[in-house]
Amino acid sequence: MKPLNDLEQHKLTLGVTVALAEIFLMVGISVLVKLISSELSTVTVLLFRYSCCLPLLVAVAMWQRGRQALVVTQHGVLIFRIAAGLGSLSCFYAALAVMSLATVTALLQMITLFITFLAPFMLGEVIGRRRWIAVLVGFGGAIILLNPGSSEWSFWGVVFGLGAPFFGAIMMIMLRKLGKSDNPASTAIWYNCTGACVFATLFLWRDDVLPNAGNDVVILVLIGALSSFQQYFIAFSHELAPASFLAPFRYMSVPVGIVAGIVFFQEQLTPVVIGGSAIIVLSSGFILRRDNARANTE
Repeated sequence: MKPLNDLEQHKLTLGVTVALAEIFLMVGISVLVKLISSELSTVTVLLFRYSCCLPLLVAVAMWQRGRQALVVTQHGVLIFRIAAGLGSLSCFYAALAVMSLATVTALLQMITLFITFLAPFMLGEVIGRRRWIAVLVGFGGAIILLNPGSSEWSFWGVVFGLGAPFFGAIMMIMLRKLGKSDNPASTAIWYNCTGACVFATLFLWRDDVLPNAGNDVVILVLIGALSSFQQYFIAFSHELAPASFLAPFRYMSVPVGIVAGIVFFQEQLTPVVIGGSAIIVLSSGFILRRDNARANTE
């Protein structure tokens, strides 16, 4: 392997730093969502998330692309990306209302497993026996983590907890296709604008009410504002370092989520949480390693 020069090393280091900052932002946003989930509906939270996320994203897109800020070429793929993104984030926020932060964070790491599962159908990829075994093992870890039959088991928790990584996997596959021709900032604007419109419509249809407490409003605005920085950090980190290099660091969200759950919500660190989370992370990491190995040989 060719040694890195000082500039390349600096970019990798900065890329990792930004990626880790994004992870802490993601967990911090999850804490805020869970804090407010008992007082406000998921629809209200998502309305503020998408609406308050827009200003920074629009500013960045205008700065980068000017009059081309809204221009995309793969309209059909963008529609699927938007639908999958809305489904994933809706499930994620809804899951936080009914499950522990540690469980939801660990289940989200199943995105890699679902991408592998869906790749033959959506990308025409051939999946080897070892990766199929890793997918099955990872799903077994999810069953352990969900702990069927326990007092904490919830039907809607299962639906939302697995729906988030499932739709997230479809979103990542669509983003992979969009990345070949369209600017991430432009697709982000379309996604967040659609989200704001969809949840504004649902908010009015459900006749929800805006929060009265000042603290609630502050939290809602923070969720949206921090989400815009999170999306920017994701894009910026991938400009600085290869996706294959950054991918393993996203698993840091599991221990960070576990610690946040203990600190803010007095969640218990049980063998079920440790075992299920470890199996999901290890199986996803194995698939990621196999994918990187294949990419390096092609």
